[in-house]
Amino acid sequence: MPVHLPRRGVGASLAAMAMLMLGATAFASPSGTAAPPPDESLARAETLHPAELYRVAAQLLGRPDRADEAVMWFYVGQLRYRFHLAATKPPAGANDRVLFSALSESVGRPVNTYAFGDVDAAVARIDAALAWDAAHDNPLTSKTAFSKEWEEVRQGLRSLRDKMLASKDEIRETRRRNGLANR
Repeated sequence: MPVHLPRRGVGASLAAMAMLMLGATAFASPSGTAAPPPDESLARAETLHPAELYRVAAQLLGRPDRADEAVMWFYVGQLRYRFHLAATKPPAGANDRVLFSALSESVGRPVNTYAFGDVDAAVARIDAALAWDAAHDNPLTSKTAFSKEWEEVRQGLRSLRDKMLASKDEIRETRRRNGLANR
């Protein structure tokens, strides 16, 4: 399943920029080279910039047999990117903030559309993302030096998980009304 980009406006520009910067296989990179296969990237996931984890999630989402795995890696990428932004506090127009916004739209939207089709499975993937992040070093942003920010961002993801569980029936009904499948 390719990642669908918005067709107009700032969102389209940001999403296109994100995909060009990442060279995701669902899109042609400027040089025409393909991004590494997901397993090659995941073998060194701990060392990847969070934007690369978004790229891996987009690749995995395109493979029906690995779409659930895409959800976990998307949330690992989101968790680490939010943590990096909270710790470094770049100004509003900085590249990392712009790229994060673009990736949230271009990769996050389709991943979440898929994930929310089975709230229990999505919650399990969020828990797996939290566990993976806790168990693996983060060479980009120190968990020790920025422990307060790390815990705040992790708590934000736990809060999302808890809200999803509390709203499970409402989510299913909203999806049904919008013509989206529930698994």
